[in-house]
Amino acid sequence: MTYTDTPISRESIVTPQFLHREAVVRLEKAVKHHRQAALLHDAGDARQAEAHGGIAYNHTAHALEVSGRALNVLLW
Repeated sequence: MTYTDTPISRESIVTPQFLHREAVVRLEKAVKHHRQAALLHDAGDARQAEAHGGIAYNHTAHALEVSGRALNVLLW
């Protein structure tokens, strides 16, 4: 095994700020899908509303996971 002195780019370092921003992106996607689900329910399309609700749920769950990771990032 060889060692190379390759510099680490600043963009490749996971920081709490990066993770919080990722959580925001996921939550914004969840809001979009919740709104769409509500509109579809209003229109009487429960099947599509359920699909959008599921997508919203998944985005929310991912946002929570990323948010939790943001709280546990150790900066050396």
